[in-house]
Amino acid sequence: MGHTHQDQYCMMYSEDETHHPTGFQFISPSVTTYSNFKPSVRLYTLDGMHADSTFRPLNAETFLFDLDRANEKNETVWFKEYDTQTAYNLTWLVPETMHSLYERFTKDKAFFEDTFYKFRYHMIPDKKPLEEAEYRANLCEILTGRSHDPDICKDISLSELHAFQDKNKMC
Repeated sequence: MGHTHQDQYCMMYSEDETHHPTGFQFISPSVTTYSNFKPSVRLYTLDGMHADSTFRPLNAETFLFDLDRANEKNETVWFKEYDTQTAYNLTWLVPETMHSLYERFTKDKAFFEDTFYKFRYHMIPDKKPLEEAEYRANLCEILTGRSHDPDICKDISLSELHAFQDKNKMC
């Protein structure tokens, strides 16, 4: 995925025939300013500091910086955009639950648009409705950290995916 300034995640799967989820990675939004993107940070809550701790993530909260207010009133204001527990009803951020979230996105386009797609672009008000090819490309990007693997995304061609990535290239 590289340097995107966008809020995303992608899955990793075993390469054997079971193709079960083995990991995921958050691609966190950037505190660096960029056209039409608010500076942002993500804080993680881990299951830690007790005898049976797993140190796995329990929640991720994304905060946005009000750059307009900072420029207009010289005030530093961060506000919470969302957290994974509330937005996605996830209380345990492990490969299996993140894969289940991906599965929900594939079955519920409206939920995808109202959450992941909106958060990816930090609630940009003039973002156009999601077209089918862009929806599939977004799902494909979640599905793999190996974006050039033609065996991963069956619902979108590599040329469609590359066109989407070129159109949405940030840096």
